[in-house]
Amino acid sequence: MLHMKNICYLLLALAAITCLSSCEKELHKYEGKPTIYFNETARPLAYSSEVLKDSTLISFSLTKEAIVDSLVHMVIATMGNATDNDRPYKIVPNASSTAIEGKHYEIINKDFSIKKNQLRDTIWLRFMRTSDMKDQNFLLSFDLLENESFSVDMQYKVTNQTTGQRLNFINYRWFINDIIKKPTRWLDFYLGTFSRKKLNLMVEVLNVDPQYMDTNISIAETLAYGKFMQRYLNEQKAAGNLILDEDGQPMSMGSAAQ
Repeated sequence: MLHMKNICYLLLALAAITCLSSCEKELHKYEGKPTIYFNETARPLAYSSEVLKDSTLISFSLTKEAIVDSLVHMVIATMGNATDNDRPYKIVPNASSTAIEGKHYEIINKDFSIKKNQLRDTIWLRFMRTSDMKDQNFLLSFDLLENESFSVDMQYKVTNQTTGQRLNFINYRWFINDIIKKPTRWLDFYLGTFSRKKLNLMVEVLNVDPQYMDTNISIAETLAYGKFMQRYLNEQKAAGNLILDEDGQPMSMGSAAQ
């Protein structure tokens, strides 16, 4: 019986060694290049219900007229271990891009490499506010390409089986415009018919941030703004400066502000 137990222990030990050897071979089987991707598409979630994205909208529409550009960044990440040397990666504008470099955007730093002892790199972009953005959307699309340092094997994942919608890991899109939109909290009853000219005048007279009117302004504040602006318009008219709206009619605020 003791002899049989020894044989059993020996067989178990051999099996364990074989398993360890097999696992070790599996761990060392992949010897390809590390994969590169846009960090925003595959980073850890900031909160449980967050939805990762492969595009960003940059709109100047609810920013003050004095703001002429916007500085943004893209983080490029890689899987695998850091190395003791810089590793260049390849990123190029996609042919579908309509934004023009030097006119609508510029790339601030053009040393595209994962620096030594690092797993990420940051690309800084500046988008310039141009007059043609007032009635047209522009697209700036970037592709990551394989090179001698990195593969692009992790390309996408399907996020909706029904529609086939994908989250793209190696393509990132920027949509840029200055197409005016009505602030979410704009109430015609207090502020009257919306127009870009009226919004810009309110920003100038009240020194209010358009973004604040889109997200944070209260109903009481909206009424106060409407009454103040109507008084201002009346005073300008009395002084011989009739302010016209975009439709050529005298500008006025909402009925509750009269």
